[in-house]
Amino acid sequence: MPGAVMAQDKFPSRALSIVVPFGPGSSSDASARLLATKMQPRFGQPILIENRTGGGATIGPAYVAKSKPDGYTILYGSASSIASAPGLVKSLPFDPVRDFAGITLFTESYAVLLTRGEYRNLSVTQFLESIRRNPERFPVGSQSAPYQALNRMMTDAAKLTHTYVPYAEAGRLMTDLWGGRLGAIVASLNVSLPTLKSGQGHIVALFTTIRVPNLPNIPTMAETLPGTHISFWSGYFAPAGTPRPVINTLHAHISETVKDPEILKRNEEGGRALFTTPEETDAQVRRDVPQMTAVLKAAGIEPE
Repeated sequence: MPGAVMAQDKFPSRALSIVVPFGPGSSSDASARLLATKMQPRFGQPILIENRTGGGATIGPAYVAKSKPDGYTILYGSASSIASAPGLVKSLPFDPVRDFAGITLFTESYAVLLTRGEYRNLSVTQFLESIRRNPERFPVGSQSAPYQALNRMMTDAAKLTHTYVPYAEAGRLMTDLWGGRLGAIVASLNVSLPTLKSGQGHIVALFTTIRVPNLPNIPTMAETLPGTHISFWSGYFAPAGTPRPVINTLHAHISETVKDPEILKRNEEGGRALFTTPEETDAQVRRDVPQMTAVLKAAGIEPE
């Protein structure tokens, strides 16, 4: 225990690196940079953002997993880059459960079924019936495997037959929706909010278990099709073996920083703020890894 106390006394004594598995300009990158800016005065040391992309968002986690467990290199992790990884990557270069020590989850984002504003008067049941009657007019697109899995869950529960179109870029996904080449998309609420505010888009339903307080009139898909929900959380992780006093120090700094009004507003626009302990963070990963693997497999998505 004396060594642990010494680690706690000396930490932090130099710059901290936050590894983001997505590129500059992404929502994850913007979120990590905002937190770094707000946390740096509290931390008392420089905080650097490292964008380590590629491998289906597994390069960044793999780098952190192999980093020295001293608290100076941490991961901006998400459900897609950690919990979904075993169901997507055959030779995964890290173990989501064994290779990380959770610090905190700070936000849960929501997925939506988004269509054009011309369909705003249709209920969830009516919109699903429109897909059923005219599947050629309502192909559904999305950008990544978890959203594809949600589409499959909706399709199976509603007994629909329609075309699914995978996209590599969110911009092209939106362009094809507005251009009429897609009938709907499964996307994040954050991506959908600007079009919702402009009146161009219409959220048919949220893929959540409960209605969102700032969007109380938008129904959940679960109200019509129970079980159509996946958790999209984001949080911070250190390499396994990081001393507990260091984890506790990081948790204290991050959990206080994410209560900053600007960060809270950003998190709650497209989801809800979370404030989990390190133990709760680890437990969430242990629950979600087998669940997401099963969900992806049921959706016909095999590891590559």
